[in-house]
Amino acid sequence: MRSIAEIIQSRRSIKKATEEPISKETVLHLIEIASFAPFHSKVEPWEVYMMSTGAQKEKYVEAVVKANCEKQEEEQKIRESTMAKIGTAPITLIITSKIVGNEKKDFEAIAATSAFIQNLQLLGWEENIGMIWRTNKYIFSPLFCEALGIPSDEKIIGTLHLTRFTEVKEAKTRREITSYVHEL
Repeated sequence: MRSIAEIIQSRRSIKKATEEPISKETVLHLIEIASFAPFHSKVEPWEVYMMSTGAQKEKYVEAVVKANCEKQEEEQKIRESTMAKIGTAPITLIITSKIVGNEKKDFEAIAATSAFIQNLQLLGWEENIGMIWRTNKYIFSPLFCEALGIPSDEKIIGTLHLTRFTEVKEAKTRREITSYVHEL
């Protein structure tokens, strides 16, 4: 069994999806364990929306078109490029955080949700499930959220595209620790 340090250091964003299935039960199990991320409120601030069927992915694509398309002639190009990104991935998750309009509480909720997402990525990696955490500009559009039925008191923190992986790229070079750890 790999140590948590090995999992953290070996995890990569996986952009190239395969069609190898991932069961919903497996994903739900990972989500349940990831929910042990720290949070400051009485209730976990995150919500998870899962897409695995063709109809769900089409709904997502149409929401992207609605949020991004300024000219009708762009629609098909946006549809095709979005489906190319999410169509192959067996499961896509939209992760949101509850927003209450209080700067401190909202900051804490977003930080907790980010910790939840990182937990999910690490747990997935341990099970040979790769993910890419995307923050495309359309996730900030109220039109996108409205088209998917995401309530206005939730902020999308990212989309996660889950896939099995066959190859892993080398790690990016990290800065020297002395460049970002400072004494006061």
